[in-house]
Amino acid sequence: MPNVMQQLFVMNIESLLREYAAYRAFNKSDAVINMRIPRPVLDRLKELAAAQHVPYQSLISSVLFSIAHEDDKP
Repeated sequence: MPNVMQQLFVMNIESLLREYAAYRAFNKSDAVINMRIPRPVLDRLKELAAAQHVPYQSLISSVLFSIAHEDDKP
C-alpha cells in the first residue's frame, strides 16, 4: 500500500498534467511570424523574460496577445 506522500505525489503529478494539457489546448499557435528588431530591443526583451523566468518568445507572444485583445477587456 502506497504511503501518504506517494499518494500526494501522484495526485500532484496528475494535477500538473491536467493543467499542462489545458495550457497546450489554449496555447495552440497556427501561425508563424518572422520579424527584424534592433539588437538592443531584443536584448532588453530577453532580460525582461529572464526576470520572469519565461522564454523571450513567450513574453513577446504574450505582449502581442494582450495588445490584440485590448478591446475584449471590460
